[in-house]
Amino acid sequence: MAKLNLVKDISGLKPLGSDDLDLMQKVPLGSLLECDFSQKRNPKFHRKFFALLNLGYEYWEPETKEWRGHRAVKNFEVYREQITILAGYFEATYNLDGSVKVRAKSISFANMDEIEFQELYSKVLDITWNKVLSGIFADKQQLENVVNQLMNF
Repeated sequence: MAKLNLVKDISGLKPLGSDDLDLMQKVPLGSLLECDFSQKRNPKFHRKFFALLNLGYEYWEPETKEWRGHRAVKNFEVYREQITILAGYFEATYNLDGSVKVRAKSISFANMDEIEFQELYSKVLDITWNKVLSGIFADKQQLENVVNQLMNF
């Protein structure tokens, strides 16, 4: 059974993202679909979260380092995971050697409700401000204003 996320607009229900669109395109016209309805998180707020992450990532300048002869590179997925972990949304597991591995929890629509996501956003805003953007913007309110402006484009 596949999960399909839809957004209601004035003309009806539409696929939320590219995965949802791909799934809908595989369903033949005239097919009868049975759905369990539940209201998910606000997709605009989800995009705002990623606008904040992208802004922080663009300004983040890690120190150039090497590991075993390989130059380390800047990576958005690693940045996103680390910010999420710093916000307290992680799970700790064991590696085979007994050491601990920390991974960010999933922020997918299925794994986090709107209230928890708003809490995560607030913590990520604080971390992004403290670790990356405090020298760029005058205060957190100016940072929020820039993120909101990015959402209008």
